[in-house]
Formats: sequence, C-alpha cells, structure tokens
Amino acid sequence: MNKQQIDYTQKGFTKPKEHYIYRVKFTKGEEVKFIGHLDIMRLFQRAIKRAKLPVAYSQGFNPHQLLSFASPLTLGATSEGEYGDIEMAEKIEPYIVMQELNKILPCGVNIEKSVLITEKTESAMAAIEAAKYIVFADEKLNKKLLQNQIEQYLLQKEILVMKKTKRNEKITDIREDIFDMKNISDEYGNKIYLYLAAGSKQNLKPEVVMKSFYEFLSLPFEKYHIKYHRVDLMRNDINKGFVGLGENIGIC
Repeated sequence: MNKQQIDYTQKGFTKPKEHYIYRVKFTKGEEVKFIGHLDIMRLFQRAIKRAKLPVAYSQGFNPHQLLSFASPLTLGATSEGEYGDIEMAEKIEPYIVMQELNKILPCGVNIEKSVLITEKTESAMAAIEAAKYIVFADEKLNKKLLQNQIEQYLLQKEILVMKKTKRNEKITDIREDIFDMKNISDEYGNKIYLYLAAGSKQNLKPEVVMKSFYEFLSLPFEKYHIKYHRVDLMRNDINKGFVGLGENIGIC
C-alpha cells in the first residue's frame, strides 16, 4: 500500500518500533477551567483524530491512542503551562502537530509549543519536580504589608499543615516544599507568586499553602474567593537545573 494511502486513524494500526514522541505545551483558559482532567484527555483524543495526525495506537483487544498528560490541574484553575506526550507512528515536523491541533481545539485550549523528543527523558508526568503559580488573592490581605507578611511566614522553621493521604490525614511540614513565595501585587489586585515542589516524590498544592498563609495571618480562608493560575511545570535538568518540561529535550 502506498504510504500516502495509509489511514493512521484506524484503531490498531501502529508501525512497529517507529514511534516518535511529541511533547506539547498548551493553555487551559477561563473558557475551559471547569473541564476536568479526563475530559481534557478525551478532547485531545478527538482533536488528534479529526486532525488526521499519524497517532500511534496500543495493540490488543482494546486499542487506544498512545498519549499521556502531566499533573492534573485543580478544577477551576487556569494555566499557560500544561503538557502532554503524544506518540506518532510517523515522523512529522513538530510545528505541524501544533498547527493542525490548534485548528481543531476549542477556545481556551491552545498549543503554545510542540517538541519532537530526541533526548533521553522521562514521561511528562514522571519528569515533574516543581511547579510555578500565580495566586489571585482576595481583598482581605493588606497589599502594602503583604511582602513583609510573606517574609515572616517563610521565616518559620516549620510550616505544619494537615494533608490528606489515600487512607487518612496526617500533619506534614511543607516548609521545604516552598521554593519561593513573593508578593507581585499590582493595581489590579493582590497577587502572589508561588514556586512549589510537585510530582510523584513531593507534591504541594497551592491551595494548601494559601490556606496555611491565611491561618498564619489569622484571616478566614474562603477558598472560592481565590483564583489559581499555573505558569509552568518544571523538570530537573542535570546541566541547567530546573527548566520547563518542554525545554532541552528535542527539536521544536
């Protein structure tokens, strides 16, 4: 069969030993912030099929597209730094993956970068070690004193919180998992920058930090009055330290 005639969208078709992995960085805007992680995956599955990209499928009785996504985003949060790995059965230019998917994806989901992985690296989910956020806090915080309040909060030797585990709850010290925290408020409101441990080893959610910070200030914490925006997900590069998941791994 001529190469151009092969229909890669048919389930079960996969060229053996010829998978090419593309890592895409995409946004999750206000329009889709209440769409959950599984629905985002289904959204991409449909978009890939409609775009007729040469996606690779698993083998067996129930073939599925070979794609995986990084750490799920909290429902209601927005992001400019979400990541997914897509395996292709044919090598194509990374910009074509970005271009064709952006024609299909809805408002609020936009591919910002596509990289053909050529360097040895872990999957997007496994590679995560840190995450950056912007927190849009409510008006209870004193904008003028906010930086001093953050500094006092971080001076604590221990920051103990009650964290949920799979089976129960336990008191945990989160101080070492807060890499950076600073005031970036402007004329539009109270904003806090957070740089936190993330991933399978250590995973600190921004909601936990903000709840602890409000308690430190003896202020009521109303979680639905605070908005979270993920800026990026980071991995640890041996030569350059923490970099974005799509950096230094291949060809753009």
